[in-house]
Amino acid sequence: MTERVIADRLLLVDTVDRWFHLEEPTFVDAGQAYWIDRSTSELCVDRGDGRVSRHAGAMCR
Repeated sequence: MTERVIADRLLLVDTVDRWFHLEEPTFVDAGQAYWIDRSTSELCVDRGDGRVSRHAGAMCR
């Protein structure tokens, strides 16, 4: 997933696209964008106030 997805409601994310598993679950609020940075194995969340938080994870198969 390299395209940004906009959350339509508050989400508690621990897995993205069935294959990317976060080390720790994270909240994504409604209206915030999120995507996977495959080069660093992180979930990126644009918090909407100029901050992008990064959350470690791994691709699993």
